[in-house]
Amino acid sequence: MYGAAQDSGKRALVKQGENLFERKQLSTFEMELADLGKISKIRIEHDNAGGGGAWYLDFVTIANATTAEKDTFLCDDWLDKKKGNKQLFRVLWAEGGGNATETNIAEE
Repeated sequence: MYGAAQDSGKRALVKQGENLFERKQLSTFEMELADLGKISKIRIEHDNAGGGGAWYLDFVTIANATTAEKDTFLCDDWLDKKKGNKQLFRVLWAEGGGNATETNIAEE
């Protein structure tokens, strides 16, 4: 996540005991971070590990629990080496701020 004050660095989205990023499912995560300022863009990626590594990413919503501010980052594309633009990452901009993020990722 890239904010006006600083960026978060790379963070893994993991939860023990849950099947994450399943088709037509909503995956949510909580992170405690320093104040990043207004978030303008995010980079989201995966390592293509395991079977069925293709992800279709609809959008990501980031909510600040302290300020109740929410930003949505649209993707509507594949994170896959064979589909979409054939990349395992996307840089997504906050709605209304360039390219147009609760995480809704479907795996195929």
